[in-house]
Amino acid sequence: MRVDQAPEGGKFRAVASASIDATAGAWGDGDMLCVDLDASGELILSTLLDCVGVIWTPEGRRATDAGTSEKLVIGGKKYTVFFQCELVEAEIGASPALSAGDQVFAVAAGDVDVTATPGIGAVWIGHVMLGGNRIFINVNLKPPGLA
Repeated sequence: MRVDQAPEGGKFRAVASASIDATAGAWGDGDMLCVDLDASGELILSTLLDCVGVIWTPEGRRATDAGTSEKLVIGGKKYTVFFQCELVEAEIGASPALSAGDQVFAVAAGDVDVTATPGIGAVWIGHVMLGGNRIFINVNLKPPGLA
């Protein structure tokens, strides 16, 4: 999975907390992570009720970077946090499995859940578009038809 489009104003930069150093991506192809900000403004893992956006864990690295697993967060490194963007190649190694029309919600440990009945106060992450391989991300905004 990778970011295809991200409008200006739909993202910001923040430093990963030491508490999430060496954390693997929790969804997508194992390289996406839902995040929140702690009291000092550093990135931490999201929960069901708190999520400000998603990060692409390999940001700024190549698969051949020596001594680094490309899908692990590096504490102290700046990441782009996307709260409005479009992801592509969502069907490749996707966990959970995604289908067109699915709504995606944040859950604990930076992961997501695909469900028609989210918990009360669950943070909406996005909507899987036709074809199942593109996800429209618009964190914290209600999707069409969700009360």
